[in-house]
Amino acid sequence: MSLKEFVSLLDKSEIEDYTSYELHPELEPTRILYLSDKNEKVVLFRVRDAQQYLCIGNILNNRRRLYEKVLNTKSDEEAYKRLLEAVAKPTKPREVNFFNNFKFVKDFDLHSIPFIKFYSDDGGRYITSAIFIACIDGTCNASIHRTKLVTKDAVVARIVPRHLRYIYDEYKKRGSDTPVAIVIGVHPAVELMAASSPPFGVFELNLVPNILSNFAVAYTPKYNIPVPSIASVIFEGRISSSQFVEEGPFVDLLNLYDAVRKEPLIKIDAVYVNPDEYFHVILPAGKEHKLLQSFYREALVWQYVSNVVPRVHRVRLLESAGSWLVSVVSITKNVDGDAKNAILAAFSAHPSAKAVLVVDSDIDLDSLDNIFWAFATRFRGRESIIIIEKSRCSTLDPISPTGICDKIGVDLTIPISMNKEAFKYIRIQ
Repeated sequence: MSLKEFVSLLDKSEIEDYTSYELHPELEPTRILYLSDKNEKVVLFRVRDAQQYLCIGNILNNRRRLYEKVLNTKSDEEAYKRLLEAVAKPTKPREVNFFNNFKFVKDFDLHSIPFIKFYSDDGGRYITSAIFIACIDGTCNASIHRTKLVTKDAVVARIVPRHLRYIYDEYKKRGSDTPVAIVIGVHPAVELMAASSPPFGVFELNLVPNILSNFAVAYTPKYNIPVPSIASVIFEGRISSSQFVEEGPFVDLLNLYDAVRKEPLIKIDAVYVNPDEYFHVILPAGKEHKLLQSFYREALVWQYVSNVVPRVHRVRLLESAGSWLVSVVSITKNVDGDAKNAILAAFSAHPSAKAVLVVDSDIDLDSLDNIFWAFATRFRGRESIIIIEKSRCSTLDPISPTGICDKIGVDLTIPISMNKEAFKYIRIQ
């Protein structure tokens, strides 16, 4: 199934259509994406000078769409299990001919692709949904990286120190550029798996058939890299081992500008398109960005905490904290020590978190009001707190630019010895 087929299954009331006019590639798409994001709508639009591409954004900007339409589940627990089971059992997709769905673009110019400047101080025009696929010694990796337009045949991306960076460093040690395929406009199941971070050696495209049974791959003509068989655009290129250009600033999950860095230039050697498919645009710091980034970590927190307490009900990486820095976990406990064990397990599952709150099952994790009500009524001072000093945390956190910080865990559960009825939240009937 393609992205376009996925969207065709949505109710028309979920989609807002702005295709009657062309948007300027600087800032205008941000406005309509932001307005539609508030109502959790999907949005269609076209960008000036790239009007042949039908852009789509906010596809996964709510959990219902992710759970019901992508994972075919109805609850948090079912969704976590479905994702974790898919990661645990890689399944090689079927293969099809690359040119079944793609056309080679002669004399391409990347300026005709809908690169967008999202915020006024961005370092340039970007693609935000680009999946980078690279392989070395038979091991492949797929991951999402923001990608800035540099020239008509070159881009630059923020390559964080994870699996793609490892592959790049290995090629660089061998004195070689890194062959790469860059993919835009795929089914949300593919985007979700590329946004996850399974152990190195687990190829994200081999997880997709467990979610999308008819998924297939094709191999690119020039560098023989496996890619989804249906997409809007595919670039083949080389990540330079010797040429570097500035990347950034760019708005991250926390609605802050990420730093400017020198990143390797990526020379694009070939462009292939499927003009019938949608070009996916992710709003930086929007709900889709945050849900894609955080959901795999939520599932891991659920799994890790489930190993140490009787029951885990829900997990949320709070959207107000970038869906990254603060985790909240609701549990059922047998003894008072269960809550602190849950805190330690949650930090193990998501090392970038700087705070973990553990609450009882009656607290609604989608309500900040209810979470803070739990804090107000169930916090017990030092007895509730765990502090972990000088631990690894996220470099996105502006207060911890070195990636080292003190972390706090807070037990907001009702003590076993106390009357739970005294803590019951009374709702208007």
